[in-house]
Amino acid sequence: MRSRLRYALLTFLIASVPVALMLLATRGPSDRDGMREPLLQTLVYGVVEWYPWALLAPFIDRRVRRSRPRSRMDRVRTFAGHAGLALMFLAAHVALKTVVNRTMFPGEAGPLSFRAFVSDLLPTSILYTAIAVGFTIAESRRRQTEIAERLRAEVAEARLDALRQQLNPHFLFNTLNHIVSELRSLRSQSAEPALKMLLALSDLLRDVLRERAQLIPLRDEVRMVERYLEIERARFGDRLQAEVTFEPRALDAQVPSLLLQPLLENAMRHGVSQADGRCRLSLSARVNGNRINIEVRDAGPGMPVPQPGTAVTGVGLKNTSERLRYLYGNDHTLKLTTLDGGGLLVAIDLPFRR
Repeated sequence: MRSRLRYALLTFLIASVPVALMLLATRGPSDRDGMREPLLQTLVYGVVEWYPWALLAPFIDRRVRRSRPRSRMDRVRTFAGHAGLALMFLAAHVALKTVVNRTMFPGEAGPLSFRAFVSDLLPTSILYTAIAVGFTIAESRRRQTEIAERLRAEVAEARLDALRQQLNPHFLFNTLNHIVSELRSLRSQSAEPALKMLLALSDLLRDVLRERAQLIPLRDEVRMVERYLEIERARFGDRLQAEVTFEPRALDAQVPSLLLQPLLENAMRHGVSQADGRCRLSLSARVNGNRINIEVRDAGPGMPVPQPGTAVTGVGLKNTSERLRYLYGNDHTLKLTTLDGGGLLVAIDLPFRR
């Protein structure tokens, strides 16, 4: 309905152009003394001649939207529908102009005649066809955009499902092995750390494997990241030094679900310092105008940064890059930078949406 009103308004504005030109044509020097009456007559004639097309535009748009010809018979029905609508408009338009002429010129205007109908048939057909073709082109582009968006959503959903199924098995096995080791040493230690780790793993798996929307608040992603880091801290102890900082405003931003965990997992796998064997990483998010900037840093040896135009390597980074491309198109950036002091910076820039 909104698009039909927009098309009607556009047709109204277009119809106002010839009306304005007709009014300007009555302002010649020879007409200054008697300008009021010709101006009024010209205005009424212009309104009756052109503005009914603005009322017809929503009906043409409705017929174009409903027509989806797939066979020759469908095309014949579509043509017949447009022809019938054009003829009904032509009859009503000619009748309206006849009534207005007889009202303004009682002694000069004749009755409604077949000749008036025939004389207006060609210009009405041409103008109707032009409007119908314009609406058909607009509808075709709208349908193509709708199909493209649907395909993009389906591909993004498929990649999200694949990401759910690609939870690193090494992470699962290592976590479970660590829990088993903790439970075997109950004679000398308390079972509390192992039970806490097992509960955190259960909550993490529940978050990862449940059905989630494509875009979720960043605060939900942070909650899952905290569970993930809690498990990893229990496994590695002081060898893992992770810092997570977020601006309060950033927590309201909508981001792709399961965006941060693959980045952190990649940073832990490749971010171990060669000097002391510690894994130092940081995760931050801040709002910059109408954008949100997310950064993941590690202190490892870094990695070869892909050249512009080449694909991002690595399962986690590649999956993240492709999901962002399908969800945001060109309205995002994903940059990898090897830091001078060692380590890798993964910077993501997304539109800020609440």
